[in-house]
Amino acid sequence: MRLLLDEMISPRIARELRRRGFDAQSIKGDRPDLEAATDLEIVRRMAIERRAVVTNDVRDFQLIHNRLAAAGEAHSGVVFTFDDTMPRNKASVSLWVRALSALLKENPEGDALRNRTLHLP
Repeated sequence: MRLLLDEMISPRIARELRRRGFDAQSIKGDRPDLEAATDLEIVRRMAIERRAVVTNDVRDFQLIHNRLAAAGEAHSGVVFTFDDTMPRNKASVSLWVRALSALLKENPEGDALRNRTLHLP
């Protein structure tokens, strides 16, 4: 599985995941072409690239997932995180890397989350 970290997630996490051999990008650090894109555009573009989106914007991305499912449109998956269990601060980078590394190890196939959402603990 390949990941794109949404703009609110530190690019340090993507860099560390790549250092460990995973295919991960972040909007802020690696994909300036996506910084002005809407959430729906991001999901559609990641479907083409076969990347699941990691975000804590559950409300908006769940609506997008529901909309695409109703329309029969495919996407590459959305991984939801929550600030209470995975805070977005410098001290938590290692927590993020461990959690996402485990997810990637458990789901090595490219379409593991196709048309699905997953909530990280």
